Amino acid sequence: MTYYSGPESYREILRRVYEGVEDSFASWAKLVGDHSDRLDNAFGHFMTLVVQTSKGNAPVLSVFVDSEGRGYVGLSNSSPFETASALYRFPNEVENPFMEAFASFFGDETELTYHRAIFQSPLKLYFLAYYGNERLLRKEILKDSLRGKDYFRLSEVIDDTLFSICRENYRKWIEFDDGEVLVFPFQNILKIAFGLPKINENIDRSIIMELSRLFRIEVTKQCDVLRNSSVTPDMNISRPVATVFEIDLVDSEPVYERLEAFYKYYSKFISETIESMLRFIHTDFPLSK
Repeated sequence: MTYYSGPESYREILRRVYEGVEDSFASWAKLVGDHSDRLDNAFGHFMTLVVQTSKGNAPVLSVFVDSEGRGYVGLSNSSPFETASALYRFPNEVENPFMEAFASFFGDETELTYHRAIFQSPLKLYFLAYYGNERLLRKEILKDSLRGKDYFRLSEVIDDTLFSICRENYRKWIEFDDGEVLVFPFQNILKIAFGLPKINENIDRSIIMELSRLFRIEVTKQCDVLRNSSVTPDMNISRPVATVFEIDLVDSEPVYERLEAFYKYYSKFISETIESMLRFIHTDFPLSK
């Protein structure tokens, strides 16, 4: 018996992926047994195949197989390598015999990367959707609940709209007239990084940063769903960032839909504040000649 959780439109896609790799589960389970001398037997372990686009511009597809040969496929905003340490890593693969199965999700022309490793349970990975062995998945869901976690429960509230937010702008910069914004899904949150606004004044960047910090402090007081955040190494940002917010993925739709208006409001705040400061300094300065 199999079990699925996630947006209904992805049930068939994950089913095809699962059925495309299922025949290999017995051999993958053997790999877990072959490396048991390096593993802590007090915990469960998963032989894991992590599939990503080479550009890193789409959610992560992973295949997990336990020591009994039971498995499932899962979609997530983060790679297992971002949330846990691999106990044993296998050599990287240039090609994979299951490329056709993965193409049903990523597309035929997409260049993919494949990484295999053994991870220890619990994975501490939030899933957008998953499909696989019902007995195994219900066991993992129960363990999740007993620990007071919702790694496997997030998928129950992910609909097509929330999933499209993650997929269509996965870790991408979005260009607006007034500047740019990075949408960075990670685990069960959405990070929103504001690039420097396009303003007319030739002003030192540090001033914009300080005003952006003030903006973030006051805005998070006004909007309960927005939280203060920061740039982290996994974001791999090579351009200036003025400020960063984060929001729970389940609450992100209203903010995402008005993202351009939000950034325009921010840009206007920076521009008008600087203009006001300069106008004040240049008007009736007591030490002017």
